[in-house]
Amino acid sequence: MKLVSILMDGAIHIGAVAGDQVIRLNDYLPAHAQVPGDMVRFLAAGEPAMQAARRALERHAREPARAVPLAEADLQAPVPRPGKIMMGGRNYLRHLDELREEGKSRQEKIVTPPMPHIFSKFAESVTGPGKPIVYPKIVKQLDLEGELTAVIGKRAHWVSEEDALDYVAGYTIINDVSARDLQAQGLLLISKGFETFCPMGPWIVTRDEIPDPQKLSVRTYINDREVCVAHTSEMLFTVRQFIASLSRVFPLEPGDVLSTGSPPGPGMYHNPPLLANPGDTMRVEIEGIGVLSNPVVAATR
Repeated sequence: MKLVSILMDGAIHIGAVAGDQVIRLNDYLPAHAQVPGDMVRFLAAGEPAMQAARRALERHAREPARAVPLAEADLQAPVPRPGKIMMGGRNYLRHLDELREEGKSRQEKIVTPPMPHIFSKFAESVTGPGKPIVYPKIVKQLDLEGELTAVIGKRAHWVSEEDALDYVAGYTIINDVSARDLQAQGLLLISKGFETFCPMGPWIVTRDEIPDPQKLSVRTYINDREVCVAHTSEMLFTVRQFIASLSRVFPLEPGDVLSTGSPPGPGMYHNPPLLANPGDTMRVEIEGIGVLSNPVVAATR
């Protein structure tokens, strides 16, 4: 099942993809069984909300009524306001090698982290599929990082690796847009924290459709030029290990998103660098999930 946040009738609603259409769940549910209108509350409602979504899809299959063509749907980020946006770093072995090579010029030693390395983005950075990424005037080098992202479905606190995936509602894509020139000055959060620097989507693919998140190919593009080709089997820490480890640091809550880090080969590590400019399109494709595509536009202020 593919769950979406869709703008309809001036408000955001929870929907689901039905073939080449998108339905609003509550259009197919009786009044006493309506689901919450935002994804965090929907996920917090647990299995009853998931069952309601399945019933809505089943009813649509029997009695097609109101639906929006997928190509015309105004999809938002599937979790427009996550409680926590946890961004993995240094989590692909080949990317660690790239960082070590880069660090030599600065006499910086890059070590293999003993546990998952994370930083945060801000909810204000989140934007949806197809929405513009704004290229700030103070930025000179804009790069993309296509990342597999787990969406937490229930509270996870001190969970085991064995059980960790039971706490995942599903998977989506985050493009960790990065201003490399600012990042090189030690401004990590600033370089990744601008408005629109966290495109997410296009939907959440529920966990049952991706039984093993370590068996997915990842590709990134600027326009039609391939930037990165990788596979989630190359991760240093698996999704299970991320969740189990972080749940011992702080509780993970429904609607929190955990992005598992940049694969090797972001644009900055090409020779010459493959970076984005206004007028370009950034695209991330992850097997089993889909395509997250966003145009890059120049800032107007």
